[in-house]
Amino acid sequence: MNQSQKSKLAIWFDIAIASINFIVINYALSNMALLFNYSLLYVLFFASECWVLSSYWKYVKENTQSKVIATIFVILCELLHIAAMENKYIENLTEPSRC
Repeated sequence: MNQSQKSKLAIWFDIAIASINFIVINYALSNMALLFNYSLLYVLFFASECWVLSSYWKYVKENTQSKVIATIFVILCELLHIAAMENKYIENLTEPSRC
């Protein structure tokens, strides 16, 4: 494996790690935004989600040199995030209520 292939592999590994971090951070921010749904803190957490999304897109775009690939990564990560949030919502609906 030559130096160019190693650096490409390292870039894709970094993007994979950044993607996992993006999903986890976005999930946490979404939960906090929902927790403060009727508070001004909602705006803060929503704005933070937007900032994390744009930072992630910029990071992927700079490392892949492609807006299309960056957009595809953002869409895939957001779909995984939505699936995780839906799974949590469904689990909460099926749990017996604790009074």
